[in-house]
Amino acid sequence: MEKNYGRPLDGHGMERMTGGQAVVRQLEREGVDVAFGIPGVHTLEIYDALVDSEVDHVTGRHEQGVGFMADGYARATGRVGVALVITGPGLTNVATPVGQAYSDSVPMLVISSANATNEGDRGKGHLHETKDQQGAMESVAAYSERVERVADAPRAIADAFEYLDTHRPRPVHVELPTDVLEREEPVEPVDRTPATLPSPDEARLDEAAERLAAAEVPLLVVGGGAAGAAERVRRLVEDLRIPVVTTTAGRGVVPTDHELCLDASIRDETAAEYAASRDLVLALGTELSAQETGSVDFPAELIHVDLDYTNFGNNHETALGIVGDCGEAVAHIHERAADRGVRFEGTRAEVAAVRPDPVAATADEDPRHRVMAVLREALEDDAVVVNDMTKLCYEAARRFPMSEPGSFLFPRGYGTLGYSPPAAYGAAVGTDRQVVALVGDGGFLFTVGDLATAVRYDLGMPIVVLNDDSYDVLEDAQRRDYGRTMGTDIENPEFVPLARSFGAEARRVETADLEAELPDALEAAFARDTPTLIEIPVEF
Repeated sequence: MEKNYGRPLDGHGMERMTGGQAVVRQLEREGVDVAFGIPGVHTLEIYDALVDSEVDHVTGRHEQGVGFMADGYARATGRVGVALVITGPGLTNVATPVGQAYSDSVPMLVISSANATNEGDRGKGHLHETKDQQGAMESVAAYSERVERVADAPRAIADAFEYLDTHRPRPVHVELPTDVLEREEPVEPVDRTPATLPSPDEARLDEAAERLAAAEVPLLVVGGGAAGAAERVRRLVEDLRIPVVTTTAGRGVVPTDHELCLDASIRDETAAEYAASRDLVLALGTELSAQETGSVDFPAELIHVDLDYTNFGNNHETALGIVGDCGEAVAHIHERAADRGVRFEGTRAEVAAVRPDPVAATADEDPRHRVMAVLREALEDDAVVVNDMTKLCYEAARRFPMSEPGSFLFPRGYGTLGYSPPAAYGAAVGTDRQVVALVGDGGFLFTVGDLATAVRYDLGMPIVVLNDDSYDVLEDAQRRDYGRTMGTDIENPEFVPLARSFGAEARRVETADLEAELPDALEAAFARDTPTLIEIPVEF
């Protein structure tokens, strides 16, 4: 039932409400169930409206953490992650998560305040004044919109959701000056007709089927944009017998233990060599980024299906580009290929010949392999694994086995440290599945403050911290390129007492005892209603 804010109606039957109330009312209309944020003096009108709202609120401890929580929530649920931040420093703090979400195609809505309509950007020295706040957001978001009238607030929010429904899902920003948030006017919330993604061109679908029919040894490359079409992609693989490899974001769209899946991301050397040996590649829902595929020599017959046409030919010459909804395109290509009797000879033996050894089989003395083997054995099939920029996660991105889409979260494009813990907290808020955060000692301290958020909201999940007391990746690069190091030897706190001081549980597992103690530590962490830090000291 719609909330009544207790405001009188105007002569035209429209309810009078403040800009802050209008924002919250429209979020309700859009089906938002939770927003992540930190209240500030410029957003109190929004927060007062939240008191009477059906929208839950998770209070973070730093806007960077708030943004990553919204990101993790979005990736794990497939819904829009909403972040509420204040003018100036709140917005610049959230800019890094916005940049990460933009790079990795994550649907996020950032709603911020701004200085009063006639006072912003004038250099008068008002609180939180920023020279060009909207310009700052324009540089990292898909777009930024400023609301100048209370009556326009619902439409701005509705337009943001419309954009996220119909375009490549990248973060958008809506800002409202403080006087607009506080002023009361007649407002009419917006009821949107459910939006649909653009349908692919029929002639191009026909051509894709013809090219497939002419191929002998094709390969499917599946990205995160195919996550919502997992069942259709799996049927295509099985009916046409096409071998498949995924990008990092696409892990789990086809289970990595499927007989026709290489069980390694496309950036893995073995997978890249296999891709180069095929005579046609059908890429689904992936930008084929430089990071993922820069070293891959794709065949001339590259069919690329994506919502964003600017991806076609960007890093690899495209023989045929198809713009549209990935699920619809897959279904139509499948139907057309079946009508033409297309079926290949992809076999378990063929894929097994180039598939890397299973993670469990490679659990040698390298602590990364041993941790991955224990994790895979301990976690449920649909568990959400949230990664950071650290050596363990680099290895996991290549080949950690996954069975479900939207379950392997990795800050691939922007590549920021500190992503994993707060993104995992957001994922845990949005789903009942197991959630685990994997992070290094350096990255953990970037966003350690939001451990308090996980404690506050009873998020029973493990945060696995591999501690080597250094920025080891950079140290390796310095030694390799310069023969000496600088700035990479760091001094860490005692992680177990630190976590306990937040009210979290904590445990240290020695590397020698990984197989004996880590499974029990993970099981106990999932059984609790509070987060558990598991520190593993390592030497790489």
